[in-house]
Amino acid sequence: MSTIKDVAALAGVSIGSVSNYLNGKQQRESTSKRIKKAMKQLNYHQNIIASGLKKNKTMSIGIVINQLTDFFSMSIVSAIETYVEKFGYSIIVCDYHDDKERFEQKIDFLLNRSIDAIIVFHQDHSTPMLQKVVENNIPIVAIDAPIQGINSDVVVVNNYDSSKTGVNYLINKGYKNIGIIAGSPKNYISQKRQRGYESALKQNGITIKSEYIWQGDYTIQSGYEGFTQLINTVNLDAIFIINYYMSLGAMKAYLKIKKQPKIEFLVYDHFFVNDIFYPDVNSIEQPVEKIGVTAGKLLINRLESLTTNKDYQIVYCNNFFKHT
Repeated sequence: MSTIKDVAALAGVSIGSVSNYLNGKQQRESTSKRIKKAMKQLNYHQNIIASGLKKNKTMSIGIVINQLTDFFSMSIVSAIETYVEKFGYSIIVCDYHDDKERFEQKIDFLLNRSIDAIIVFHQDHSTPMLQKVVENNIPIVAIDAPIQGINSDVVVVNNYDSSKTGVNYLINKGYKNIGIIAGSPKNYISQKRQRGYESALKQNGITIKSEYIWQGDYTIQSGYEGFTQLINTVNLDAIFIINYYMSLGAMKAYLKIKKQPKIEFLVYDHFFVNDIFYPDVNSIEQPVEKIGVTAGKLLINRLESLTTNKDYQIVYCNNFFKHT
């Protein structure tokens, strides 16, 4: 069986250079190519388990998301995996289906497998199991919202500013009767996006009316119900929908109307389905790849001891506004 020494000899580099390559450290491109070629010729495969034992690590990262079917979350997970695998780490992905008890079980499951770090999506508040993660000195990166009661690195988007920009665009096009399908008032993301909506209205002298606001639960069905309620009770000429799945429900309800009024749509999130909507929709696109890479970098910095325990960061990733 080939060894790291054999790879170094064939590539004409030092053992240290091969070790750096295997650990994902940046080197000259020519050096990396020679090492990669030598590994292939010798059929050399890094022993991840042995490497992990040497570092007192399992070389695994746990990721907890709400739904495995969520386009947004899984697009970010893909970017995270692509980044961390360069450093020899693999990922374990769990979902909890909006169930608090199941969330705790998934965290416990990951702890029992001695994961080196955890990435958590859409969690506003601490839980007993997350506190246990902290007590075990396991790094956490929160995506989409800071976790109250937990010190961790956080990756978020500019929910407030991007929502305000989008609604201002609708107002500048001449729309005044702008509804919103929001989420729970207790949810961090929903709060920020609704405040952006309200701030744009205030800035333009438009009265905020409760009858133009529908609180949904981020599902297709609640988007359908919300749009139906708004279109039947207020004089709607534009609508801002803060969640991708609710926008699918709202569009479904709109297309069912026999005599469709002209309504301008603004949707938070942009995926391929947006491009086949008719009429066209304005979208606030989240930089999913950048979010994933940023989360990966924050974790690797902690796992490789490049940041101190107290040096926590909140990193903001800018959205892209796409208008029709």
